[in-house]
Amino acid sequence: MTGDSRRPRLVALLGPTASGKSGLALELAAALGLEIVNCDSRQIYRGMEVGTAKPTPVERARVPHHLLDLVDPDEPFSAGDYLRVARPCLEGLWQAGRTPLLVGGTGFYFEALLHGLPDLPAPGPGPSPWQGMLEAEGLPALVAELQRRDPDAAGQVDLANPRRVIRALEIVAATGRPLAESRRRAGGIEADRLVIVGTRPRHDLWERIRSRTEAMCAAGLRAEAERLFAAFPADAPGLRSIGYAEWVPCLEGRVGEDEVKRQIVIHTRQYAKRQETWFRKRPGMPFRNFADPALPSRLREEVAGWLAGGR
Repeated sequence: MTGDSRRPRLVALLGPTASGKSGLALELAAALGLEIVNCDSRQIYRGMEVGTAKPTPVERARVPHHLLDLVDPDEPFSAGDYLRVARPCLEGLWQAGRTPLLVGGTGFYFEALLHGLPDLPAPGPGPSPWQGMLEAEGLPALVAELQRRDPDAAGQVDLANPRRVIRALEIVAATGRPLAESRRRAGGIEADRLVIVGTRPRHDLWERIRSRTEAMCAAGLRAEAERLFAAFPADAPGLRSIGYAEWVPCLEGRVGEDEVKRQIVIHTRQYAKRQETWFRKRPGMPFRNFADPALPSRLREEVAGWLAGGR
């Protein structure tokens, strides 16, 4: 991607889970002196090592890693939280003369980092006060109130969806600004970036997911899940993750380990498919084939040339 050579530079390596991006990133970073910055929404949780395929201590010693182990599994963590910690992390690396390599598959984190987030107030606790108006006067009254407060909102909201109309009213009432103004994104980074997105042929990716699940279980995933569920509630944000939530019926004695493995494989494949769909819908992100044995050497040359200014 062409940019201003005076701006800081960011390399991003993105793709679905189990596609091989972590291993590829490690080789790129080691060869080119980059530092890896996590862009995975589950590796931010402490204590979730095996089930998130978190980099090992040996891998972290080989290449510096950032934004791992930020919160406990019972703490919520949003794209906005990621933006708040990722910006100073990247700025610190740039000030130190380092080039970050952003690695992960959480598209919402990546998008928040690049483009910022809208300045929207969080929903209030309990039922919305507009819910009473909906129940007493019906949806047409809500729509009329929204149009009175913000005449332009009708073109931005599904007026047949009560939940969306209520949320729009909450935003307009809380901010005192038109909906379009509140939705305007802010806070994204200013950097010249090279974005590499890839995956594998479906049959290959499916088999890697199966074999990785087997390897995780052999490495002690059940024991890790038992320890975490003993320390945190079952509905903790981190423990709702694939690889952990599936253990609940097993730990309660309702299913066996084989069924847990089967469910993890199914859910991971479904998640990988959603990730692929998300990235494919973004313009300017042609997919690379991570199964191509010649790809690592080509990427080293490509990234090295880009960093040297040969774009």
